[in-house]
Amino acid sequence: MEILFKITIMKQYFAFYGDYYYPNGGMDDFVGDYDTKEEAIEAIEKAHLKNRPDDKVWEWAWCNVWDSKDRIEVHTK
Repeated sequence: MEILFKITIMKQYFAFYGDYYYPNGGMDDFVGDYDTKEEAIEAIEKAHLKNRPDDKVWEWAWCNVWDSKDRIEVHTK
């Protein structure tokens, strides 16, 4: 009997975004995982444009990109 399973390995950069502040968002704020910091930032920008097209100055929105290899935040807004 052959057992098959899929192992999913996350990419290096984790993107988080919220279009307004609220406590305890946790993984609900997770946009996705990406190979490069630039891809993560681009995904966040697209999420913001979709969710808050009127908020050009990010009045209430926020974002973070986490580097899982170096274990540091590499972008914040």
